Amino acid sequence: MDISAMNMFLSEDNIKRHLEHYRTQKSRLSIIEKSFPIIKGRSIGEICRLSIDRTARAEAMWLMWYIESHGCFFDSFSLSPEKTEIISKSYSSREKFLYEIYLEAMKREHGFLYIYLDKGTPKIMFEAEPNIAFFKVKPMLCLDLYEHTYFSDYIFGKDKFVRSALSYLNTGKLK
Repeated sequence: MDISAMNMFLSEDNIKRHLEHYRTQKSRLSIIEKSFPIIKGRSIGEICRLSIDRTARAEAMWLMWYIESHGCFFDSFSLSPEKTEIISKSYSSREKFLYEIYLEAMKREHGFLYIYLDKGTPKIMFEAEPNIAFFKVKPMLCLDLYEHTYFSDYIFGKDKFVRSALSYLNTGKLK
């Protein structure tokens, strides 16, 4: 996981706290997997269908969603963001695509903004909790809009955080 681009829009302390929280959630999932070995190595959708303790299943699914979302968030940025033809075909320019993401991000309180491909077309989806739609798509890019992500660096400046983060969003991953 290369997070060097995140240093351009988040402080080192903020990134460190975020990574520690990410590792803590991975540890929590590991404990559940030890109690319910049938979970290990399965996708969220597969876990959804398992006949195990409902509370453990729900917690495992939530943790996997949270971990996958943060992993995608950490991997979504680059110091030299690539361009891709898919963006040009669907949005005419990278800037127009980023503006669409910006508009969607500013409408939302907290959660994750995902970018995925649907039949070769980039789509933007927002989720604050895991749901069936998330299990059916594989996000390629992600923006964490939870307040803990930006508050220590931007206070109430979510707008500034989103603008800064989007300038490093690696749209080249949409291939």
